[in-house]
Amino acid sequence: MDFVQLEEILACLQGERTLFRYQRDTYALALIRDYIGTGMSIAELRQSPYAQLLHKTLVKQALAMAGKGWLKPIHLDWVAAQQSALNFVLTLASWGTERNSERQYKQLSRTGYHLVLQLNFANDHQQQYSRWLKEVSPAEFSSWAHPVVKNGRHETLAWVRIDLDFAANQALIEEIQSDWVRQVKSEWRQQYYPQLPEYREQVLKPYAQIWDEAALAAAIRLIRHDLGIREIFYNSFETGNLMKGIRNNQPPRSLYSELPQKFAFKLTNEVPQFLQDLRQTAKAQRAQAAGARWYKLPTQELIYVEEKAAA
Repeated sequence: MDFVQLEEILACLQGERTLFRYQRDTYALALIRDYIGTGMSIAELRQSPYAQLLHKTLVKQALAMAGKGWLKPIHLDWVAAQQSALNFVLTLASWGTERNSERQYKQLSRTGYHLVLQLNFANDHQQQYSRWLKEVSPAEFSSWAHPVVKNGRHETLAWVRIDLDFAANQALIEEIQSDWVRQVKSEWRQQYYPQLPEYREQVLKPYAQIWDEAALAAAIRLIRHDLGIREIFYNSFETGNLMKGIRNNQPPRSLYSELPQKFAFKLTNEVPQFLQDLRQTAKAQRAQAAGARWYKLPTQELIYVEEKAAA
C-alpha cells in the first residue's frame, strides 16, 4: 500500500494500549464465530471449510451447548471467556520502502508499505522477566533491524507484516516472525545471561508454545474487525520466497505451511488483485510447476460462489 494510506490507518487505529488475551486453540473459536454469523446448524458446519476445527476440545465444549444442533456466537463466546489466557499488548507500526531497488532487502512482494502488528509481552511477563534477567537493554532478544518496539515501552514477542488493498477488499499476510523465541534459545547468549535457561523454562515456555497462533489470530481479528477486509491471503513458503527474493536464510517452512493449514487456509492459484500485474508475480508463476500459489482463508461468500458455480 502507499504511505498516505498507511498513515491514515495508523491515525485511526494506533493507540496507547490494546490488550489481547490468548490461549491455545482459541483461534478456532474466533474463526468459527466469524463464519457462522448469527448462527448455523452443526450439520452445515460439518460440511464447511472449518470442519477440521470441530475436533478441538474448546469447540466441542461449545457444540455441546448448542441446543437442537444450532450453534450460536454466545456459545463460542462463553467457552472463550472461561479460558485462562496469556496477556499481550498489541501495537501497530510501519514497514517498507518506496524504492524498488530496496524491495528485496525489505522482503516485500511489492514496493510500498506494510502495516505491522506487534505482539508484545504484557506487564505480568515483564515482572517475571525482570526477576530472572536484571538490567537488560530494551529489545535485548529482538533484532533492531526488524519491526519491533525499540523504545523500551514494550518487548515484542512477535510481529505480523500485512499488505492490503481496500478497493480489492483483500489483505496479504506477508510475514510472521519472532526473534525473541529464537534468540532466547541461543547458546552463546548464556555466556552473558547465566539465568537464561531458567527464564526460558520457567517464564517463556508457555509463550513460546503459542506465539505463532496468537500472532496470526490477532492479525486476522485486526484485518476483519478493525479494517473491515474479508479476503485474507497468506504467503506459501515457495511463492513467498520467490516474490520477496529470499534465497538464503529462508524462514521456517512450518510458518508458511503448517500454520496457515492449522487455521483452515486453503491453497489457491488465485492471485491477490494488487499483485496480479507485477513482474515478480509472473516470474513466480513461471518458476513453479503448479504456478504461484497462496493460502486463502475461506468465507461464507466464497464457498457459496464455488458451490453455485459447480451446480
